[in-house]
Amino acid sequence: MMFHRYWPIALLAPVLGFLLGTAVLGVMTMGGNPQARAGQTIEGVVRSVLGFGSVGLAVSIAALIGGVVLVACVDRQLEKTSGARSAWAALGAASGVLVLGIVFATVEGVIGEGWAYLIITFTLVLAAAAGIVAAFLVYRMERRSERIPPTRVEHLLPSAWVEF
Repeated sequence: MMFHRYWPIALLAPVLGFLLGTAVLGVMTMGGNPQARAGQTIEGVVRSVLGFGSVGLAVSIAALIGGVVLVACVDRQLEKTSGARSAWAALGAASGVLVLGIVFATVEGVIGEGWAYLIITFTLVLAAAAGIVAAFLVYRMERRSERIPPTRVEHLLPSAWVEF
């Protein structure tokens, strides 16, 4: 039941994550140093777009996994209200991003140069953004499922048991 209702989110989330990652690059580039912008080559821009886009993709996949796991654990049969499912999806998405950030900060703290606090700070911002986007997407899917009634399944071989 969950798959039938939320499959568009599973297709849209990675694309949206990649696009939001590249949007962050655009905001940073436009608000950054003009001399740095003037010295960029096409190769540097493509590398930056792919780098920021892949970070956005990883964050969106972590948010998707976190949201699906929490909604599946709490409301497997989709019996609770749509607002509760939106809240659980937002909390699960934020939790998934937090887990990803904590893992990266731990690895960086062990083998890196001590930038783990910066990764945790960015992770908190990304978790809040992922939670908001997840709540919006689930809310839209819930409204769509309320407008479109479920189709009745026609059985190939009707019998008295099917009609009962």
